[in-house]
Amino acid sequence: MKVSNPLTIIAIFAGVAETLATVALVKLPLEIQAIFVYFVMAFPMAIVLLFFFVLYFKNIVLYAPSDFDDQNHYLQANNLKEKVDHQMDEIFASINQRGAKLSQEDLERAKSELAKTITKETMPARMMDILDTIGKGSYSARGIASELGLAPSTVITYLMRLEKDGLVEKDSSNIWKLRT
Repeated sequence: MKVSNPLTIIAIFAGVAETLATVALVKLPLEIQAIFVYFVMAFPMAIVLLFFFVLYFKNIVLYAPSDFDDQNHYLQANNLKEKVDHQMDEIFASINQRGAKLSQEDLERAKSELAKTITKETMPARMMDILDTIGKGSYSARGIASELGLAPSTVITYLMRLEKDGLVEKDSSNIWKLRT
């Protein structure tokens, strides 16, 4: 079982802590057991309150990029693309104020390259494997599927997403290659 979601980690921690506390309760002297019982009852309540505090104020930190069907949804949830675009605008404005004149085309090209980098960094491992395979040479979807041991339909789905993101392209003979 792969544990990649913070909610799962919190649940495992709480379960283990309560189990160990219950086992330890029996071994404690009688005069300390009463205090410890209150702690064992209050600890889960504190975790629940902390969980709801985080859920209300910083809920996006409870989800990993792999929890989303499309990594773009993760980026949108974090407003990452907008933050990067805003930061790029500020950087280029600063450069232009210092005397080096950059065109709007330069700005858009830089934003596009940065968006591709962010997309690559947040994509699922299988998509990275497909990109690495295509980087070794041009392949058909079936060739990639046999190389990675995946179902052809899965590979085609990933290739379509990669094509939509502008990372790969298909030529007229249905051979996939990295977009330059």
